[in-house]
Amino acid sequence: MKLRNIYIIAAAVVVLITPAVLFLYFNSPPAGTETEVFSVDHGESVASVGRNLQTANHIRSSLFFVSMVRVLGKTQIIKSGEYEFRKNLKTMDIIDILARGEVITIRFTVPEGLHMRQIADLLQEKGIFKAESFLAACRDESILERYSIPFDSAEGFLFPDTYIIAKGLSAESVVEIMIQRFISNMKNSGLYEFLEEDIGRIVIVASLIEKEAKIDDERPIIAAVFYNRLQADKRLESCATVQYILGETKERLLYSDLRIKSPYNTYLNTGLPPGPISNPGLKSLKAAIFPADVDYLFFVSKHDGSHYFSTTYAEHLDAIERYKPDTIGHLS
Repeated sequence: MKLRNIYIIAAAVVVLITPAVLFLYFNSPPAGTETEVFSVDHGESVASVGRNLQTANHIRSSLFFVSMVRVLGKTQIIKSGEYEFRKNLKTMDIIDILARGEVITIRFTVPEGLHMRQIADLLQEKGIFKAESFLAACRDESILERYSIPFDSAEGFLFPDTYIIAKGLSAESVVEIMIQRFISNMKNSGLYEFLEEDIGRIVIVASLIEKEAKIDDERPIIAAVFYNRLQADKRLESCATVQYILGETKERLLYSDLRIKSPYNTYLNTGLPPGPISNPGLKSLKAAIFPADVDYLFFVSKHDGSHYFSTTYAEHLDAIERYKPDTIGHLS
């Protein structure tokens, strides 16, 4: 074989092998990689992600990363969030993780009946974000307008449930997720059409029910009491509204508490408070839509979670004497 042919064959082999060698080299993890958290900002470009990955020593070459992302057609599907990359991941593995959005997640549960501030404190305690950030997001006018919420905050629409969210998600995104969960649960239960008729009234009444009721069977009855009192032009006189003003749950309300001047004080004002006082669950929302067919106007706690319901004031006074409530609040 002529020397010239040998050179040609050798050159061809180099041409064929070099891309594979380069791919294997640049795809392999750099020496000394460690398990670390890596963040991708919302709207961040692929080139920026590549540079940050190289700077953090997760990949050998940002150019190789960007080229592979484009070749694979994944330029538009890299998800923002926080990722935990374990040691010795190949570049192609990292691209796959980013495209699938395998972000670090946080799990939290919002119990029924918490008000907005309590949810904000819960999220702060879990280190998700500061309470004030959540409260500001709850009052974001663009969010309220987007979901046609008729109040000055998302109070009442932050659905009580267990959530699994991406770490690093904004407070605004979390508020929207909770509102969307409210809407989806109402739709799945066939109740959303009733909300559209009188959303403000229903959510406010449901929030009152959630704070007053402890037994599920009593929720529609308590709803009926509130509606009956509204119809009779009687003040609702709900202790829960005073607790909402105070921002804390007191074991015993004082007469001075009942005289606090606030549009939320249903001992001083007739009609419903101007907004919800808690974030109700589905059972309370359903009770607010479908109250019991009863003519009760009063109820008093039996101190075992249940209530005694009365139609006349005289009967109600007897019930108060019988159960001697350790709080002064009762419908009168």
